[in-house]
Amino acid sequence: MVSDSSYAQAKQLPWWTWVAPFFLFHVASQLSLSFKFEQGVTTLYLPTAIAIVLVNWWGFWRVVPCMYLVVIFNTYYWGVEDWYLWPVHSAPEVIGVILSYGLFKLVKGQYWLPNTRHLILFIVLGIAIPITIELLLLQAILIYFGHHTYSTFFNLFAHNWLGEFMANVGLTLPLLYSVTPYMQRRGLLLNPPSDLLSSGPAFNWAKCIELVCIHIGLLLLSFSIPFEKYWFAYGIITLYVAIRFGFGAAIFCNLFVFLITYILPQLLSDGNPILDSQDLLAIFLGNILLSVFVAITGRVITDLWAIENTLQIQNQELEATNRELDRFVYSASHDLSAPLKSILGLVTISKLESGKEPSSQYLNEIEHSVLKLDSFIGEILDYSRNKRLIITPEQIELKVLCHEILDNLKYLDDYNRILVDLNEFEQNTIQQDKVRLKIILSNLISNAIKFQKKIPGHQPVIKITSKRQSTKTIIRIEDNGEGIKPELSPKIFEMFYRASDRATGSGLGLYIARESAIKIGAHISHQSEYGKGSVFTVEIPEI
Repeated sequence: MVSDSSYAQAKQLPWWTWVAPFFLFHVASQLSLSFKFEQGVTTLYLPTAIAIVLVNWWGFWRVVPCMYLVVIFNTYYWGVEDWYLWPVHSAPEVIGVILSYGLFKLVKGQYWLPNTRHLILFIVLGIAIPITIELLLLQAILIYFGHHTYSTFFNLFAHNWLGEFMANVGLTLPLLYSVTPYMQRRGLLLNPPSDLLSSGPAFNWAKCIELVCIHIGLLLLSFSIPFEKYWFAYGIITLYVAIRFGFGAAIFCNLFVFLITYILPQLLSDGNPILDSQDLLAIFLGNILLSVFVAITGRVITDLWAIENTLQIQNQELEATNRELDRFVYSASHDLSAPLKSILGLVTISKLESGKEPSSQYLNEIEHSVLKLDSFIGEILDYSRNKRLIITPEQIELKVLCHEILDNLKYLDDYNRILVDLNEFEQNTIQQDKVRLKIILSNLISNAIKFQKKIPGHQPVIKITSKRQSTKTIIRIEDNGEGIKPELSPKIFEMFYRASDRATGSGLGLYIARESAIKIGAHISHQSEYGKGSVFTVEIPEI
C-alpha cells in the first residue's frame, strides 16, 4: 500500500514538506486538548483529519512516521504519564490513517474527489471504517490499562467517534476538493492528477452575495434559536446551498455550520462538555449524517452540471460536424463529377472522330483529369484517416519521411525544375503519429511545389528544415513561389478554399493538414509575401 510513495519519488517535493507535518500535527494535537472530555476521549480530534489530507498530498513516508512521533510525545498531555505506554496509546490513530490511505488506494480512489463515486468511497473507506477501527482499538487499550471501564465503553466511544468523524468530514472534504488544484499548480503533490484540476465553477456577483447572506443568516440563527430543538433547519439550508451552488459551496457551508454549532459553543462553554446528554449526542449524530447527505447531494448536482456542459459541447460539435459534412458532400460531389464529365466528353469526341488515330492531346487531357480525380480521392482518404484512426506514436526519421513524401509527389508538373534543400535537419527523430505527420507534411510540400512561379530564369527552391525548441520539434517549409495575398491569408485553412486563381486542387489540402495537426497537438502557422514566397511552420510535440 505504501510502495508508490518511494523515497525516489519523494525527492520531487520541496524539503519543507518533510518538516511542515511535525508543526501541523503538534498544533492540531494541542488544539484538540481544548475539547478533552475524558481520559483519552475528546469531542473533537484534529490530527487524523490533517494526516488524511497530507498523506494523500505528500505520500506515506512524509506523513505517517512523522505523525506517530508527534502523537507519541503529545500523549503525555492527554494524561498518560508512563512514557513506555505512549507508543501503545498512539498506535490506533496511526493505524487509522494507514487504513484510510490503504483502503482508498486499494479501490483506486482519487483524493481530489472528482465525482460522486470517489466522494462516497472516500467517506466510507477513507473516513468511516478507519476511524471506527481506530477508536475501537483505542477504547480497548484504555480499558485494558484501567483508564476506562466496560460500562462506559459505548458512551465514550460515541463521543470519540462523533468528534473525529465530524472533524474529518468537516475539514478533509473542503481541503482535498478546493486546495488540491492550488497544490497541483505549484507542483506540491507527490502523485498529482493527470489532468489539470479546476477550482470549481465561478459564481457571478449575485450568487456570491446570496452565499454571503446565507452564511450571515446561519450565524444569526445559531444565536437566536436553540440548536437541540431546530437542528434540522441547518440541514434544510445547507441542502438548499447544495442544490443551488453545487459541491464546493455545500462542503464549505457544512464546515461553517460545524464551526458555529459545534466548535464555537464548546469554546464558549467554560469547560462544560457540550455533549452532556445522550439526546444531544444523538442530535449531533443526526446533524453530521445530514451534512454527509448534503455533501453527496452537492456532488451529484455538480456532476450533473458537468454532464450537461459536456453534452452541450458535444451537441455544438455535432452540429458543426453536420454542417461540415453537408458542405463536404456538396463540394466533393461537384469536384468528383467535374473530372468524370471531362473524361466522358473526351471519350465522346474520340468516338465521333471514328477511323482516326486518337489525338495525343485527348489522351493528355484524360490523363490530367484522372490524376486530378486520383489526387482528390487521396485527399478524401486522408480526411477519413484523420477522423477515424487512433493516434499511434512511433519513432520517425524526419528526413527519411520527407524523401518518401517527395518521391510520391514526382508526378506533379515541373517537379524536376525544383531544387529541394534538406541540409538543415538539426532534429531528425521524433516520437509521433506517422500517418498524420505524413498528411501534414505532404500537403504543405505539395503546395510549395504546385505554386512555384513559372517565369523564365526563375529557379524554384523549397527548403525544409527542422530543429528542437524546448519540448517541441519545429519544421519549416520555405519556398520562393507565388506567395499569398494578405487579404486571402486568414482563409487558407478553410475547407474547399482556393487562395489562387491558378489553383487546380480541391481546396482540402491545408484544411486536412490543420485538422491532422490539431489531432496530434501540433500547430501550423504561416508567413507569406505575395510574389516572393511563403514559409509554413509546424510546431510538433512529442507523444
